[in-house]
Amino acid sequence: MLRFFRLNDPYRLLGLLLILIAISLPLLFPAAQWTIQELKSIVLGEALNDGKSMYIQLIDDTAPLAAWFAKWTYFAFGRSITARHVIALLVIFFQASYFAILLITNKAYNENTYLPALIFGILAFFSFDLLSLSPELLAATVLLFALNNLFKEIEFKIQRDEIILNLGVYLGVASLLVFSYSVFLLGALLLIILFTRITFRKTLLLIFGFLLPHAVLFTFFFFWNNHGNLIDYFYYPNFSWATVRLVSINSLFILAIIPVVYLVFSLVMLNRERHFTKYQSQLLQVMFIWLLITLIQLLFSRELTPHSFYPFIPPLAYFISHYLLLIRRKRIAETVLWIFMVGILTMNWVAGTGRIKSVNYSSLMLPKTEHPTHVKNQRILVLEDGLSFYKQNKMAGYFLSWPLSKEIFGHPEYFENVILVGDSFQKDPPQTIVDKNDLMKPFFERIPHLKKQYRREGDYYFRINN
Repeated sequence: MLRFFRLNDPYRLLGLLLILIAISLPLLFPAAQWTIQELKSIVLGEALNDGKSMYIQLIDDTAPLAAWFAKWTYFAFGRSITARHVIALLVIFFQASYFAILLITNKAYNENTYLPALIFGILAFFSFDLLSLSPELLAATVLLFALNNLFKEIEFKIQRDEIILNLGVYLGVASLLVFSYSVFLLGALLLIILFTRITFRKTLLLIFGFLLPHAVLFTFFFFWNNHGNLIDYFYYPNFSWATVRLVSINSLFILAIIPVVYLVFSLVMLNRERHFTKYQSQLLQVMFIWLLITLIQLLFSRELTPHSFYPFIPPLAYFISHYLLLIRRKRIAETVLWIFMVGILTMNWVAGTGRIKSVNYSSLMLPKTEHPTHVKNQRILVLEDGLSFYKQNKMAGYFLSWPLSKEIFGHPEYFENVILVGDSFQKDPPQTIVDKNDLMKPFFERIPHLKKQYRREGDYYFRINN
């Protein structure tokens, strides 16, 4: 395997594609249970295809480009999870191929090799749920484009405005997919300061490039006088320090134990190696600092899941490939590679099937609960943190994110909240309201004509057919 990918032959990437397909086959045909993130993406895309406007008629904190992508994914594939997994597989293949070509182009190693593509592809399967068309996967793709421009800037060290501008734009686009990736702007600025002769003008150009996608977005909402919604439901929630741990730190550490061990071995071996060019040594330092930046980014992540570790894959693939290429005995290098591959994939399988009790995916998966038969195939409004209702129903109304929506339903004394709820029912009235805490009662008291349209049975309100 090592000998096959060590050669500088682009056709080796076809072998990588076949390997990735073989690895992903058990995941391309999922069981009935979905992840929470996958269901939310489907519900979001479904609502946007129904004509709702993000942050205006859809109360949610999903980043705008991620929401736009969810819309078009739903338009193309509907609720098909398998189709999303296939597209995710192709994106992973593209990332692995692009990263290997990026390293070859920049002469990162003493030999031109496609081994980093293989390592990248295997690392992308350290957890079963990474084969998902998530915002983190899309944002990680854009970060690779940014990393390419960062390498160019360090290599040339001359005034090339388009490189620094493109770097800023790519980082800005990544932050509109996953807002916490804004941290990479400060990281890129630090790296440029350390490894190039940066000027104040270049600093401004980098910041301008980063802010440009945000400015275009804000201008669009400002033109329609909806910039307040953009701030309240996208920017403000994403500036909070609250992190939802859908997978525990202990579980993530166990899943990542093999890549971490190989990273330590790689750093030890690279510290002893002295046969690097000056530029190769700089790239090594850049990738190490980039790895540290990804650790800082985790502190700002809204949700802690295996997807949060996508930015780690490029530097890990870089260092582990370096380690394997520096092993002089080919038989040992081949054995080490196979241990790495089998270890990663075995951990993926045993953890995903629940055979490792210390790896707990329960918070990431939809709960296996059965809802009443009369709450199926309906347009519903859920007034609790219960996305699982949407698996067999469609969303009605404006309220998707419960952390944001509960601030509205928890304050019926505010006139603007009553107006928003009333407008939601007028534009998209639900057939069923899931309301265990009877949060709708004060709103019905303030909107009498709506109260006449619903009857309460237990934890539900049902619309009366006129």
